Amino acid sequence: MRFIRLFSRKAMVPTLPKFNSSHQQLNIPTSSSLKVNINTSTTTTTPSTITNMPSTAALSDPDVPTPITHPGEKKQINLLRGWPSPHLLPPSDLLSATNSLLTSPDPSSPDSSSKFNFNVPALQYGPDPGYQPLRSSLAAWLTRNYHANETYPPHGFPTLTTADQICVTGGASQNLANILAGFTDPAYTRAVWAVSPCYYLAVPIFEDAGFSVRNGKLRDVREEEGEEGEGEGVDLEELERGIREVEGEKRWPEKPVYKNPGPHRKCYKHIIYLVATSANPSGITTSLARRHALVQLARKYDALIISDDVYDFLQWPVLQSPSNQSSSTHHLPLPTPLPRLSDIDISLGPSAHDLALSSHYSYTRGSSTPNGQNHNDTEDTQPLHPDHTIQDLHFGHAVSNGSFSKLLSPGLRTGWTHSTPAFAHGLSQTGSTRSGGAPSQYCAALIHEVLSSGALEKHLTEIVRPGLQKRHALMLGAIKQELGPLGVKVIEDNRTGAERRRAAADQAALFGGYFLWLRLPESMPFSAREVAERALEEERLVVSPGENAEVSGEGETAGIRFPKHLRVCFSWEEEEDLVEGVERLGRVVRGMVEEVELEKEGGLKLKKKVGGGELKGLKGFK
Repeated sequence: MRFIRLFSRKAMVPTLPKFNSSHQQLNIPTSSSLKVNINTSTTTTTPSTITNMPSTAALSDPDVPTPITHPGEKKQINLLRGWPSPHLLPPSDLLSATNSLLTSPDPSSPDSSSKFNFNVPALQYGPDPGYQPLRSSLAAWLTRNYHANETYPPHGFPTLTTADQICVTGGASQNLANILAGFTDPAYTRAVWAVSPCYYLAVPIFEDAGFSVRNGKLRDVREEEGEEGEGEGVDLEELERGIREVEGEKRWPEKPVYKNPGPHRKCYKHIIYLVATSANPSGITTSLARRHALVQLARKYDALIISDDVYDFLQWPVLQSPSNQSSSTHHLPLPTPLPRLSDIDISLGPSAHDLALSSHYSYTRGSSTPNGQNHNDTEDTQPLHPDHTIQDLHFGHAVSNGSFSKLLSPGLRTGWTHSTPAFAHGLSQTGSTRSGGAPSQYCAALIHEVLSSGALEKHLTEIVRPGLQKRHALMLGAIKQELGPLGVKVIEDNRTGAERRRAAADQAALFGGYFLWLRLPESMPFSAREVAERALEEERLVVSPGENAEVSGEGETAGIRFPKHLRVCFSWEEEEDLVEGVERLGRVVRGMVEEVELEKEGGLKLKKKVGGGELKGLKGFK
């Protein structure tokens, strides 16, 4: 289908040829009622040097600075950027925690540190697994929140999160790279299976570790979306079929080729990556039954599941209207989350692969193994660390990758993993981590103060979840009004069909995360990419086309495509701009539909504006 540009507003869309890399300091208000200036870009470019060419880089890069808005121009609205609004940040809590760390000694410090009037461990190098007080307080907090019991099948049992199952990280993305560095080998690990649509900034992390579409090491597997969210999550039949095909492609090495991970780590044959709860971008939450089945599949093929569990604590009942939100309480306890994939895996005990791994290690030269056999060191065996036993080789098959970025602040760059104790310890032995201990030592101590004081829970229940709940309702309502009549679909309840059927009849729909995943009708003869480009050019609106969520590949390697999808974020922009942004998107889509209809009728009636270069002809753009 050929599109005819009916008019151009390029003169209204300034971009800057160069941006200064510096950023001005945000003046964060203490009350969410205050207006926040979210234009963080600065420039020394004078107005006379500004060009009128919108940059399509903004359609895929959340860090592209927001162009300066000049008098008479529309303000740019960015619905791609997956950042928390400054209204959702806790500066007062962080200030209080900072004062405590810098003015009070740590009561657990040795005598040599107690003479200082500040927390010495917080400002020093830290232990490899991370700041111990945070590991303990976080383990207790996670146990309280993941208290599901009836959701476990008879062969499993609820797990209590313990400090030795926690490893403090530099955030979910940094830790994804660390896991790949420590637990994969590009020659031995067959493939990384990315559930698609995929969090698009994970792809370059896989590529950096040697897994790309070009070398056949990065592969996508479909996430079942279904009608009205009836899908259960990752398509397990497709995943197992793909794993079998890869296993049979060639004769694989029997052990890692380029790395010697033991005895504190191991290399997995397959990596499975997903966001199990409120997936980015689809919003789908993998059902309980599918979680159990996925764990069993991973244990069968010696795969490691890496689940980015960054939205587990950002769930809320869906409001039918923003006005339905109580203005007096604004208190949103967390709906009971489903068990983490790591919970399910740990509850099942060591797998056959865990047990087989013990045959490659011995306690000491000439010592006896647990079955009583004399086991001398050979080329294929290695001695265990003196402080470890064969049981410490239970690395498991699932790791929960958590982050405080969405809970407190992305600037803290701090997260955690939950896994078996052996995996957590092995992760802490990553070379970059051992060089000075766990990353984010000071921030980890800061978060411990916020968590142990109860401020984190209060912030989530009174600020973050209510704030996101209202923002979601505002955007969802606008989408129904502006895009619904055009046939655009959106998932309104991110529980899968199975979980909704299990829920009480009067239970409200649930949603979570930062994003809504829009699907254009197949009957529209234009792509989401064309919509996004038109929205940027004509409406100064930034939305993410579905192709950003594709794992990638061309020709024979082409994978799962999303030409009809758009991702929009409701966490970043001001509340009124969320509605305005959807209204602008509606104008763009309606205009493109009208263009098609007019072209089918055999021509367009255009009228050139006298004295200017702007062409008009569609009522949808008035």
